[in-house]
Amino acid sequence: MGFPASFSISGRSVGAGAPCLIIAEAGVNHFGDIEKAFRLVDMAVDAGADVLKIQHFYTDRMIGNSAVEWQDRMRGKELTEDSIHRIKEYCEYRGILFLCTPHDDWALRFLDQELNLPAFKIGSGEVENWPFLAQVARCGKPIILSTGMYRMDQIHEAVRVLADNGCPALAILHCVTSYPAQPAAINLKVMDEIQSFFSGPVGYSDHTAGTTVPLAAVARGAAVIEKHITLERDVPNAQDWKVSCDPSNFSNFVDQAREIEIALGQRQKSIGDQEQKSLLWARKSLHAAKAIPAGNRIEASMLVAKRPGNGISPIHVESIIGRTIRHDIPADIMIDWDMII
Repeated sequence: MGFPASFSISGRSVGAGAPCLIIAEAGVNHFGDIEKAFRLVDMAVDAGADVLKIQHFYTDRMIGNSAVEWQDRMRGKELTEDSIHRIKEYCEYRGILFLCTPHDDWALRFLDQELNLPAFKIGSGEVENWPFLAQVARCGKPIILSTGMYRMDQIHEAVRVLADNGCPALAILHCVTSYPAQPAAINLKVMDEIQSFFSGPVGYSDHTAGTTVPLAAVARGAAVIEKHITLERDVPNAQDWKVSCDPSNFSNFVDQAREIEIALGQRQKSIGDQEQKSLLWARKSLHAAKAIPAGNRIEASMLVAKRPGNGISPIHVESIIGRTIRHDIPADIMIDWDMII
């Protein structure tokens, strides 16, 4: 569908030709404590992530009275508007892009009109909430859409809704909404299926317990990777920490993702400077398989390919067979052109 292959968020390119956008999803792992939120920002910055993201919601507007247990569970993870504003300012101070997921129209209005965020992340929970998707699209800013719990036809429909309502740029993240999601359920090849009909950037939002799967997504060319981060583990009545990196491994994850990107390189096969140094010792040259007296005509049985590679390449063996030896050649000696007539 007709979305740009790349776009910019506050000067950071996303998509074709750009490095993978690594989003450190702090989510609700601050547990409503702004000091913990600041420490999560520091963790993301120190690791080299591109984005620090949290979520903005008003518990009673997000969860109905039919789910009181979930209301109680989420209420302590809610941040005030003032706290979110301060977290954004701290991100600016630390030099990291701040994004936030709105969970209702009130949260969206605050993030758009009060904080003037440059883009929005829409969580998987908005599956088939087309009116809300349309409202976000009408803000006229880039959108990153997670698609956990979506069928492929629902992804098509979400893209249509966003396009019809003026979304200027879109990235779609494959996702499996389970805490933790098992690797066997991830099916990273869905990224290819999305890319087959969608012209914009495609990435992956991770809910596995480790880092192997999101790193594999980078290797498959994900334009965006979202990985949860946490300061704490074994937190009761919480689940995000189960799928999160912590200060002991997040930096390593980001470093490995960047190494994979570098290793992906370009489609064109070439011999780089490092390989040039290996040509001498690693490739082979023609050697005498046995002693060859002067005046003999060379036969195939007289030749063997051995290292190093600074002699006659084995590709010339057919042009050497049948030629005459100028002087005696001991066994296992590298043959050069001066030895033959």
